[in-house]
Amino acid sequence: MKNTLIAVLLLAPALLAAEPPQPPPGETPEARAALQQEAAQLEKLVLASPSDPELYTRLGFTYARLRQADDAQRAFENAVRLDPKKAPAWYMLGLIYEKKGLKDKALAAWKACLENAQDARMRDTAARHIHHLSQP
Repeated sequence: MKNTLIAVLLLAPALLAAEPPQPPPGETPEARAALQQEAAQLEKLVLASPSDPELYTRLGFTYARLRQADDAQRAFENAVRLDPKKAPAWYMLGLIYEKKGLKDKALAAWKACLENAQDARMRDTAARHIHHLSQP
């Protein structure tokens, strides 16, 4: 799980591109269909357990892998609403907000990520984004 999280975090900027979804090199239609099916299953689980921040986080990562930034954003926002200490969700919100040009929201998300992250690499990345966004 940790390696998957790291891979998604490293790929997140490309996954959250504002352009219409284009399959990455090597992604098969079957793989995309599997991700869409996973998203649908997670949506059902969220409806059954709407107070589970982990389900929203998993859904957010699935939408990010599908390059559906608005859906990913909604899922991660629900995750941090339910668990304000959910550093991976704050991390992804920082990326999404930054990509959308929402500087104030991005800065707040990165600060929350830095405050709550246990992983040194995640904290370092959050600190770099905070520094970058704090420049005039």
